[in-house]
Amino acid sequence: MTYRPRYHFAPPFGWMNDPNGLCQFNGVYHMFYQYHPFGVEWDDMHWGHATSYDLIHWEHKPIALRPGQDYDRDGVFSGSALNVYGVLHLYYTGNVWLDEQREELKQVQCLATSTDGVTFTKHPNNPLITGEPERGHAHVRDPKVWTENGRYYMILGTRDAKDGKVVLYESNDAIHWTERGVIAGETGEHGWMWECPDLFSLDGRDVLLLSPQGMEPDDDRYHNLHQCGYFIGSLDVDTPVYKHGTFTELDYGHDFYAAQTFQDDRGRRILIAWNAMWERNWPEQAEGWTNQMTLPRELSLRNGRLYMTPIEEVTILRRTSEQIDGTPFEGDALELTFSAIGDFALHCFGDTATFSKQGDVLELNRDGDIRRIKADGRTFRIFIDASSIEVFVNDGEYVFSSRVYPTQPARHSVSGVVENLTLYRLTTNI
Repeated sequence: MTYRPRYHFAPPFGWMNDPNGLCQFNGVYHMFYQYHPFGVEWDDMHWGHATSYDLIHWEHKPIALRPGQDYDRDGVFSGSALNVYGVLHLYYTGNVWLDEQREELKQVQCLATSTDGVTFTKHPNNPLITGEPERGHAHVRDPKVWTENGRYYMILGTRDAKDGKVVLYESNDAIHWTERGVIAGETGEHGWMWECPDLFSLDGRDVLLLSPQGMEPDDDRYHNLHQCGYFIGSLDVDTPVYKHGTFTELDYGHDFYAAQTFQDDRGRRILIAWNAMWERNWPEQAEGWTNQMTLPRELSLRNGRLYMTPIEEVTILRRTSEQIDGTPFEGDALELTFSAIGDFALHCFGDTATFSKQGDVLELNRDGDIRRIKADGRTFRIFIDASSIEVFVNDGEYVFSSRVYPTQPARHSVSGVVENLTLYRLTTNI
C-alpha cells in the first residue's frame, strides 16, 4: 500500500506546502510551490516548479528559486506570478532568521524574472520592500500582485499584537513600491495573522481570499488549526479601503490551506490549495515525500457565496463508468456522482472515513475527527484518491477536502437513499 496520489499533484520527493505563482505563461500552466528537497519536514523553503497543458498532467521542472542571498538565505517564502510585457515576474518573501530558535525574523519582498518560464534570475533591486508596514509587523509576507488601469498593486499579509490584516502597495513599474495602507483586517475576530492573501474580481465583485491563523472554534466552524476563507466586497484603491461582508469558510474538510487563484486565457478563475494542515502527522513521510495539492477548481459567484467546482479537464481522467447500487466497490482512483433523496453514508477504505447526510447535516468523519455543517445537500460529486477524499456538494456550493490514511483495503460502500449513482474509474498513469 502506498499513500502517493494517483491523480493529485505531489512532489517527486521531499516536503511541499503552499502553491505559489500559479499562472499561464505562453500557453503553459505553471505551478510553483513551497518545497524542501532535502528532507520530508518543513525547512528552508525553495520554490519547486511543474508545468502542464491541462492542469491535470504535470511535468516536474528544475527548482525555480533557491535561498542563498543575504535577504533570503533562510527561505524563499510564498508569493505570486505576473506577466509583465512578456517577462514572467515571480514575487516572493525573502526570510532571514535572527535567532537560533527561529522565533525572530526579517521578512522582505523580492522579485525574480524569466523570459522562458524555466530559468529565473533574482532582480538586482532586491529586496524591493524592506520595511515593516506602518501598522504591521515583522511577520509580513506572501505578496499577491496584479495590474489594473496601468498601475501595479500588491497586497501582503501581516499582523499587529492581536489582529491579522492586509496591506496594499502600489507601483508604476512593478519594481518600486509605495505603501498605501491597511485595507482590511483589525477586526478583533478573525485571528492574529492573515497569510496568503489573494484579491481578485469575480462577477463584478472583489473577493479577498485569505488564510487566517488563530481563529477560535465557533460551534461547528473553525475546527482546523488554521482556516481558509474569504470576504466578498469592493476595493477602492484611491481611499484605499476594502468594504466587505462576513467571513466565510471556503472548504469544510480537515486539510485545506494557503489557497491561491489565477485567471487563465479562457477567463476562468482557477484555485489550487495545499491539501494539508499544519502540526499533524504525515504517514507518507516514510515513503520519502510529504503532502499533495487539491484538484484544481473553477470559482464562480452565486447567491452571494463562492462556489468551487472541479475544472472540466478532470473528466479526461475518466477511464470507465458504471451504474452501481449498494454493492461494495474497490479502487483508489475513483469519482462518484449521485443525488440524495434521503439520508445516506459513504464509507471509504472500510471505515477509515465516512461522509454522510442526516437530515440537514453533512458530516465527514475521519477516524473520529469530525467536520460537519448544516446544509441542504442535494447533489454530490466525490473524488477518492490513494490518501484523500474531496466532496463537492450542490455543484460546489459546499466542499470538504481531507487527507485519509487507510489501514484497510481500498474497499468502499454507499448505504441509504440515493439515485443515479455512477462510479467512474480514473486513470492513474499521470
